[in-house]
This record gives sequence, C-alpha cells and structure tokens, in this order.
Amino acid sequence: MTLVDDQARVLEEWLRLPPSRRRHATDAVAFAYRLLRDRPDMFSGGEDANQDAIVKWLLPYLATLEAG
Repeated sequence: MTLVDDQARVLEEWLRLPPSRRRHATDAVAFAYRLLRDRPDMFSGGEDANQDAIVKWLLPYLATLEAG
C-alpha cells in the first residue's frame, strides 16, 4: 500500500459522512483523530499518515454551506 492508497481510503471514509459533519476544519481534525485512534489498520504504516497530513487531505473536501 502507498500513501496515495491511504489518502484514497481516508477520503472515501470522509465522504461517507453526511455534509453536516464535514463542514468545518474542526470536523476534519476530529475525524482524523478518531480515524487514527480507531482504524490504524487503514494505513500502510508509514509516518506520513499522521493527523496533520490527514487534515490537509480533507480540507479541500469540506462541504460548502448553502447560501440561504
């Protein structure tokens, strides 16, 4: 497994969440923390998959708030 595979699995899990749970950077931080704590088997074991890296992967995928 590679870092690209790790990133793809993380994004897949992130996008499964409802948009209301992936709107803010704090949602990404909490998700990364829980993922590393609960699912360490998702990662290839490299040091590159840490909380900061995961948050960086997720930031472009934050759900946009609807203008109302």
